[in-house]
Amino acid sequence: MIRNLLTVKQAAHREHVTEAAIYLAVKEGRLKSVRVLERIAIKPADLKAWTQTSRAGRPKGMPVSQEVRARISQAQKERWKRRKQDEKNQKKRNEAMRETSQSDRDSS
Repeated sequence: MIRNLLTVKQAAHREHVTEAAIYLAVKEGRLKSVRVLERIAIKPADLKAWTQTSRAGRPKGMPVSQEVRARISQAQKERWKRRKQDEKNQKKRNEAMRETSQSDRDSS
């Protein structure tokens, strides 16, 4: 019986979702589980039943849909914009440093 049980990691891998999605489904009672030595274990049949009735979140590595992207907060958009600008600035600084070091070598 115990050999047929899946760990949270195995269940997540099998269904292409995050471990957090599995934990959340168990916590909310949407996915049946048992405890074995203080750990969550899931029967393959229960996992199959859960995936057929509902998917928790999007599969790991899948792109975010336009609908979800539209719901991202303005603050997050600002952070992304700032990060992109910081990356551009860093790239310019690196190029300037390379040019400076190149001109120093040429003048030596």
